[in-house]
Amino acid sequence: MEQDTTKSIFKWISKLEEFILATAMIIMASLTILNVFTRSLFNHSLAWAQEITQFLIILICFVGLSYGARCARHIRMTAIYDQLSRRHRKVMTIFISAATAALLFYLAWHAFHYVYIVYDLGSVSPVLEIPLFIVYLAAPLGLIMAGIQYVLAVVRNLSKEDVYLSYTHKDEYEDAPEIGNGDGDEEGAGNA
Repeated sequence: MEQDTTKSIFKWISKLEEFILATAMIIMASLTILNVFTRSLFNHSLAWAQEITQFLIILICFVGLSYGARCARHIRMTAIYDQLSRRHRKVMTIFISAATAALLFYLAWHAFHYVYIVYDLGSVSPVLEIPLFIVYLAAPLGLIMAGIQYVLAVVRNLSKEDVYLSYTHKDEYEDAPEIGNGDGDEEGAGNA
């Protein structure tokens, strides 16, 4: 039962991330292309297109944070980690994931306070006059989604034997490429 709930949360967030990111990227690319054409053909820039593109960049940034956590694509410092045994790496991964989740939820809490301040001030965007609190909601929502991804990583590590960097990505290393693969690319091969 617990595993099914975790899987459904993971699937729901994954689909939401993918939809938001894909839609935002398509709209942003379309608006940028449209703006280039109007600037080139009519010598007129679309200020509203630039404003929407800026809003979409904020959305992509914070939802991308969650997507990066889900795909285990964040920067990791592994000099000490790589020297540990599998059991100690698992403990360290659980601790790092739990601490990161806690930090993300803490930042989301502060981001919600900031959004409330912007809402209370009644700030709007200069061109379209969109309430800015709506745009800035991307920050706490993205931080919460990323925090949930790290919680899911903790759950996966506590319930499975292998070490998981995210809910679906094991801690595995790819084989290093061979040096000198026999096709004459070795250093100094052309000097003979």
